[in-house]
Amino acid sequence: MTTASKPAAAHNASETGACLTALDPDAGYVTIINTYEVAPDRAEALLDTLVRSTVETLRYVPGFVSANVHVSSDRTQVVNDAQWRSREAIAAAGADAGVAARIREAAQIADSFKPIHYELRHAVTAPGAAGRSI
Repeated sequence: MTTASKPAAAHNASETGACLTALDPDAGYVTIINTYEVAPDRAEALLDTLVRSTVETLRYVPGFVSANVHVSSDRTQVVNDAQWRSREAIAAAGADAGVAARIREAAQIADSFKPIHYELRHAVTAPGAAGRSI
């Protein structure tokens, strides 16, 4: 797929600083997984909003580690998972006016969303896969 034919949210790695997210249970990070329910015709708008919010705002917030954005095959759910250094960092980000505005922007596109905090317990990678850039 060429860059011109990619959906708006399919930013390339040089624009987003993306690389494969390293999931290390020993790092002590907190993962927040936001599951958004969305009408299929609004999925791209939501994806683009989440990517733009992460690239322009969240990645610069103290305690932010990484984020990934996924869309279901039927385009009715969008999930973003973000790793943070602590629950306190997540709370501080949520109290930040700029971050809160980005959260509201995404919530207005979605029909609903549910954020849940997780702690990583175990990660398995294919041989040779760890640390690869995308």
